[in-house]
Amino acid sequence: MSVSLIIKEETFTVISAYAPHTGLSDAKKRSFWDLLDEVVRGCPADYRLIIGGDLNGHIGAEAEGYEGAHGGFGFGPRNEEGRSILEFAIAHEMVVANSFFKKRDAQLATFHSGGRSTQIDFLLLRKGELRTCRDCKVLPALTCSSQHRLLVMDLVTPGRVGRRARVVQPRILWKNMHGANAETFRVTVADRLRVEGDYVAPTDAD
Repeated sequence: MSVSLIIKEETFTVISAYAPHTGLSDAKKRSFWDLLDEVVRGCPADYRLIIGGDLNGHIGAEAEGYEGAHGGFGFGPRNEEGRSILEFAIAHEMVVANSFFKKRDAQLATFHSGGRSTQIDFLLLRKGELRTCRDCKVLPALTCSSQHRLLVMDLVTPGRVGRRARVVQPRILWKNMHGANAETFRVTVADRLRVEGDYVAPTDAD
């Protein structure tokens, strides 16, 4: 499912995905990733993109060759389905936000069943937007179902990230206005005046 939201003059595309679980055929898994690939490629580059969902894979506790997408703070061992998640993220220049924040195990494991805890739910966003993510963690006390824990991510809008750009008015350094610089300035001003219109009559500086 894909939803587009307009927040503070920005457009967010949020994709909710549910990957085939372990035990299903490789063909069904490939079909899922191909479909998700098609949806992501259809998202305009100037939209904020977020993918969240049960991706049914284990990305592992450490990056180990996937430094571009894995932040080094995962949970448990990696499996083949986890590699598919990381390779997909790298192909689309995205990151797995869960893995970029050091948390205790209770805030990393998203799925609990039969006394076992795993991490199969993930939030992905574009690599260039990672700086807008201030936190990503599991809320252990809240459940989405009897087995899944709620995974949340705190984002800020780019207008609040970093320092506000200063508006600087261009200045003319009059002390440099001699020789070739003065002639260049005279020609530039004359050309600009001609573009603006014929209503400016030539006269002297006074």
